[in-house]
Amino acid sequence: MLDSFRNASKSWVVKLLLGLLGLSFISWGVGDVLRGGLFGRGPAIEVGKVQVTAAEVNAEFKREVARLQPLFGGKLSAEEARKMGLLDRTIQTIVTRTLIDEAARRLGLSASEDAVVAQVAADPNFRNERGEFDRELLRRALNRANLSESDYMRMEKSNMVRAQMAEALSGGLVAPVTLADPLTRWREERRAAEIAQIKDEAVALPAAPDQAAIEQYYKDHSTRFMAPEFRALTVMLLRPADVGALAEITDAHIAEAYQLRLDEFVTPERRQVAQVVLADDVAAARATDLVKAGKDLAAIAKDLGASVVDLGTVEKGELPDELGTALFAQKPGTISAPVRTALGWHVAQVGQVTPGRTRPLAEVKSMLEQDLRRERSTDLLSQLANQVEDTLGAGTSLEETASRFQLKVLRIPAIDAKGQGPNGKPVADAPKSDTFLDVAFHTEQGAESQLTEKEGDGYFLVRVDRVVPPAPRALADVRAEVVAGWQAERRHEKAGELAKAIAEQVKAGEPLAKVAQAHGIKVVTSAPFTREGAEAAKLAPAVVADLFQGKSGTVAVKAEKGGWVVARLAQVIAFEPAKDAKATETARRKISSTVASDLVDQYLAALNVELGVRVDRSQISREE
Repeated sequence: MLDSFRNASKSWVVKLLLGLLGLSFISWGVGDVLRGGLFGRGPAIEVGKVQVTAAEVNAEFKREVARLQPLFGGKLSAEEARKMGLLDRTIQTIVTRTLIDEAARRLGLSASEDAVVAQVAADPNFRNERGEFDRELLRRALNRANLSESDYMRMEKSNMVRAQMAEALSGGLVAPVTLADPLTRWREERRAAEIAQIKDEAVALPAAPDQAAIEQYYKDHSTRFMAPEFRALTVMLLRPADVGALAEITDAHIAEAYQLRLDEFVTPERRQVAQVVLADDVAAARATDLVKAGKDLAAIAKDLGASVVDLGTVEKGELPDELGTALFAQKPGTISAPVRTALGWHVAQVGQVTPGRTRPLAEVKSMLEQDLRRERSTDLLSQLANQVEDTLGAGTSLEETASRFQLKVLRIPAIDAKGQGPNGKPVADAPKSDTFLDVAFHTEQGAESQLTEKEGDGYFLVRVDRVVPPAPRALADVRAEVVAGWQAERRHEKAGELAKAIAEQVKAGEPLAKVAQAHGIKVVTSAPFTREGAEAAKLAPAVVADLFQGKSGTVAVKAEKGGWVVARLAQVIAFEPAKDAKATETARRKISSTVASDLVDQYLAALNVELGVRVDRSQISREE
């Protein structure tokens, strides 16, 4: 979806309102109502008297899936999106939006067409490099979003009305000091701790266990030593090389391509330009006299009370038509007579000239030939793929089809979902493609996949000949891993015993630094941290939570990756709102936003009760 949809309003209250689109249906009392699912078609969503069809819901769902595709490498399927809750979120968005629209309609809120046009024109997403509104940029964005201009303008109008609603509900809302300051003190309180880290490596590695312990550890942790699912595959490949010899490119083809792409090879002339812009005819007449008198541009500007503007090096097309025509016919170093454009009168001086150049055919011939050969090969490969699909569709086997079209066939005895063989190394012959592995592991045993494009490198088709399900590897094969795992666990337990012993001594009154030093462990004092500052303090959240539950001297001991940590609360730093105006204001804004969120939440809940909301998922499923 267009980025500008999220920029309809910059106010925090609108962002707050949009954030509430994820409210739970349960909190509203909205449930699935299977009305008419077996007896006919009806609306998918009803909000009061407003009805939303299943087609509209699914269209918005598909747009949302398309918008998220780049985040998933273009591999997000509709089914996966539904499992992630994206369809539920789409339904919630439509319900909330309709509730707000209905409330705005009752209040008589509206946005004028002129205001909508002005807002769209001001959107930076639709402005070119000169900062001007560019309708072509808007058109391209709408095409990508699969929207018409009228649909988009209607959506923008609705967004502006919703912004009015948001502003009316929570604009200017400020949490009372009696609420904000105690919460601020609680949130902004900081603490510092003495920290001793006991690494597992500080404890001697235990001796290897006996056979009974090895077998028990292997049994208790069998999931660690599982061999993944392996598949035996037969793969048919359609490669660019299979049609490369047919992609004949002649000199005539290259010459034609050169003419069609000539603009790419032309570097236009550029000129250094400085100018003075005048507002009226009187100033222009005076400037004419000064130019005839041989005055330089600075003197002309000073005489007329204007400024010299250096445009830098420009192309003719970057200037207004009248000015570009005049300046690119002017000799370098000279000053033009006043030239009139829609912007006023221009008196300009041309400096250094960089001549234009057209790269000759001989210079770009090799590049053009490569491009043409690639384009022709792509076309031929597509045609071959169609022929292969028709042949397979007629019931011809994979092997017979490959033989008929002289295509390469790979036989892979065993490969896992990471592209590795039983030896743990990548299968050398397998296509290097995530798409290939995805298709291979989503095709049933004995079945053939569809002919699938392989990231600009041809096509492939997979037949799954055999599936070997995951199974524990034999103890003999993983004995070394089992022993290492057992030793690592015992070492970690020993390190934990040491950490707890140190903690007990500190709780008894011994200084942490003294106790830790006796074991060769360094103690450091953390920078002050807040309840949410575990990362800044380089402490586990569980340690920070323990330290904020006690008074100075509180001792916490927790396991962490590769060891343990013992922390002693050394200092409690109370926060005083009056002494830190900036932090206090930031905290008050956050609290005000939360209060506003609660207010809008209550308003939406009341609208739901008043208007009524029904969702019929059977209609949505039927439309899919």
